[in-house]
Amino acid sequence: MIISFVGNSDSGKTTLITKVVPLLKRKGLKVAVVKHSHQDFTIDKEGKDSWRIYQCGADVVIASPTKLAFIKRVERDDLNEIYEKYLKEYDLVLTEGYNNAGKDRIVVLNDSTSIDRFKNGRILAVVSDSKIEGYVHFKRDDIEAIAEFIYSVVKGNLRDQGRCAESQAV
Repeated sequence: MIISFVGNSDSGKTTLITKVVPLLKRKGLKVAVVKHSHQDFTIDKEGKDSWRIYQCGADVVIASPTKLAFIKRVERDDLNEIYEKYLKEYDLVLTEGYNNAGKDRIVVLNDSTSIDRFKNGRILAVVSDSKIEGYVHFKRDDIEAIAEFIYSVVKGNLRDQGRCAESQAV
């Protein structure tokens, strides 16, 4: 299942995700996060071996005993394609951004921001200091309640897919 956290820049999406993920993992969910960037980014340093290998035209996997990074050229940043190729093993994929992908979403708003810009998908909840009529609402510091809400949505989705085993904490 994919749930997108959408909102304007500096609305608190990353902070919220970093607080919610540990709670979801404690509940037994296998969670991945996809951070959407509207511009090119670099995770490697110029001059390092992996950077030089990528510059020569190869895709690169950097592996250590505790982490793995895959630097792959893509023609587009299609969320469905990324999910199908790399993330299907996860119970939950959270995205930061991908407003235009039309996925179920939690909208994180600054008080002056209109929700209209973020209606390109089913709005599961709104996180803001002020309640917006017609939507499930959480305050920014309601981290446990937000995590429990997400967990219940994922649990229902896994049950609908027949993936909810008795041995899972789901």
